[in-house]
Amino acid sequence: MTPHALIFRRTCNTSDRRTIRWFECELIDDNGARRVRSQAFFSVGEAKSWATAQGYPVDDAGVQEVQ
Repeated sequence: MTPHALIFRRTCNTSDRRTIRWFECELIDDNGARRVRSQAFFSVGEAKSWATAQGYPVDDAGVQEVQ
């Protein structure tokens, strides 16, 4: 399997009615998939750049929505 990454958009609504959005990466290779929750990115470009630097190219198929 070719290593690659998926990007997930996360959204959280705070108690004072603010909406916070960020992106997380899931790195996928022969050993399985692992979500990197310790890295929060504020743009898709930033997340793609980080994943590519880790050796996991990002497919341009889109961003997955997660609540």
